Amino acid sequence: MRHLIVAAVMVAGFSFAAQAGEAPTKIAGAFYKIYVQEKPRGVPDEALRAKLRPVISTALYGLLGDAAAAEEAHRKKINNEEPPLFEGDLFTSLYEGATSYKLGTCVTESDKAYCDVELSYAEPGDAKPTTWTDKAALVRGPRGWLVDDVAFGGAWDFGQHGTLRSTLRQIASYSGE
Repeated sequence: MRHLIVAAVMVAGFSFAAQAGEAPTKIAGAFYKIYVQEKPRGVPDEALRAKLRPVISTALYGLLGDAAAAEEAHRKKINNEEPPLFEGDLFTSLYEGATSYKLGTCVTESDKAYCDVELSYAEPGDAKPTTWTDKAALVRGPRGWLVDDVAFGGAWDFGQHGTLRSTLRQIASYSGE
């Protein structure tokens, strides 16, 4: 039994050490892989936040939780008779979100990294998808490289502008009054 515990601790330690040494491109890729698989709409629920947890910073995870709490307070206040505080895709510039991604160049500056991410949205049967580039911002800390923010790069009028964190702060500021 003792050997099993030691082996489990060693494997867990190896997994942590492996991520701590991962390049920003690998972590950004893992983040967008989850995103494309899950196709989130609005503020992610607890289950999706748990899936994202290994690849996002503690600060971003906290903001997602704060935004979810604000959405819940809003839902209770309006008794489901109005739309949520945030509709559409939270993680990209386009309301409809992205159906695919391609990682571009990542630039590392000390404990920060910035990765261009080419995103595309295509309806089934579309000959020409909508394509744009957002920028994932990563930080390096005790858990290794983690996604900390996304800068929205879509150029259309009705897309998201600014950053993921600024959007989350706006949602979380809902007071319910």
